[in-house]
Amino acid sequence: MRMDMLETVTLKALTQQDLAVLGTGEIAYLRPVSVQGEEVVAVMGADGRQVGLAPDRDSAVIAAFQHDLLVVPVH
Repeated sequence: MRMDMLETVTLKALTQQDLAVLGTGEIAYLRPVSVQGEEVVAVMGADGRQVGLAPDRDSAVIAAFQHDLLVVPVH
């Protein structure tokens, strides 16, 4: 079996719990949130937990990189 086929099969076998911890501590995404009526940007861990807040997107990206988190887009 080719390696790319093996990876696809392995990924399809992941459970919801497996996916929740995949990338934890390594990957983050950004999400706009409202805190006490003020719009800020939340840095979210791969498992969906909020790991930080920043006043704007640029600050959130910088904070994530400073904590060795790769910011990825989520669609």
